[in-house]
Amino acid sequence: MNSTTLQARCEGVITETADVKVFTLRVQGAHTEFLNNLEPGKHVALHYPDTSGTRHQRLYSITRKQGADLFEIAVKRAGHGGVSDHLHATLREGSIAPIQFVAGEISLASVAGCQRVGMLAGGIGVTLPVALLRGLRERSRRGSSVPNVTLLLCVSTIADIPFLHELLELELTTHWFSLQVFVTREAVKSNGHFKQGRPGDKDLSLLDMPETVVICGSHRFAQGLREHTLTMFPTSKLLIESFTPPTALVTTEPTDAQASVRLHLTTNDQMLEMPAGKSLLDMLESSGIAVRSQCRAGICGNCRIKVSDGEYTLEPDFCLSDQDKSEGYALACCTFPQSGTLKVDLNPQA
Repeated sequence: MNSTTLQARCEGVITETADVKVFTLRVQGAHTEFLNNLEPGKHVALHYPDTSGTRHQRLYSITRKQGADLFEIAVKRAGHGGVSDHLHATLREGSIAPIQFVAGEISLASVAGCQRVGMLAGGIGVTLPVALLRGLRERSRRGSSVPNVTLLLCVSTIADIPFLHELLELELTTHWFSLQVFVTREAVKSNGHFKQGRPGDKDLSLLDMPETVVICGSHRFAQGLREHTLTMFPTSKLLIESFTPPTALVTTEPTDAQASVRLHLTTNDQMLEMPAGKSLLDMLESSGIAVRSQCRAGICGNCRIKVSDGEYTLEPDFCLSDQDKSEGYALACCTFPQSGTLKVDLNPQA
């Protein structure tokens, strides 16, 4: 991971849907290693304010690379006042966006050598499959072999589907790609491409025993599809990406005793008192405590810590083993303190 902040100039904006814009960005003054890492499928971390002016680090898939220093991202307006909303509203041609790093383990090389690949995407999570499919199409045009790919895409409404025309055109003009769209909040007539509801086991069987399955969507979407996929295709390699942090389910109203928690940082014997309801990562960052983190979605494992005592819940992550968890390891982004005093080791030995 390269954490040096660089500047990217917006070279163009395309409205993909009412809520999705595609931005073409040119990196300013980056070294060769950084530029070589700008691969479609990986993601860039932008350091940009939300609508209140508070800056955050947020990740966006690289959907296309058009030159050594020119690439595209797609941003969806969510309506919650977050970074994506502010980017959607304010980033224009000539604007500058700070980039902190490029990261990610998923790229064209992750799938190009397979015979069969399944892709599962939720909403704007389709950006990762689109990036990979564009690369595969270029390989096919050059005469190279490509895997058979099936994409199952879940969206709220038809109008929410970014890159729909491109995906349909790809299926109609190639022999190796097929698309099935599941619409969850709008009544649609089922046909060859569209189906109402969410994909079940019968729908997942369309993937036909893939060597590799790519999953990208919200944390809850990725976790749910991961479990289904592991059950149906236990020998498949899973490539998972998620750009939304986990949220703990609230089952009861907090009592006065549960209104705050104490964090005992064993590294420097520091004690913090924080209101409950946020992830441990958010609590530490809001107190000015530096925590190594990247994805914020339980995938990269950078915010690995050890926690004990007190009451806390652990949302599912995608990288810790059962043995890790039994030994007290956790991810700060997936740990939600509830009450009492938590002892936290920010630099545990692996």
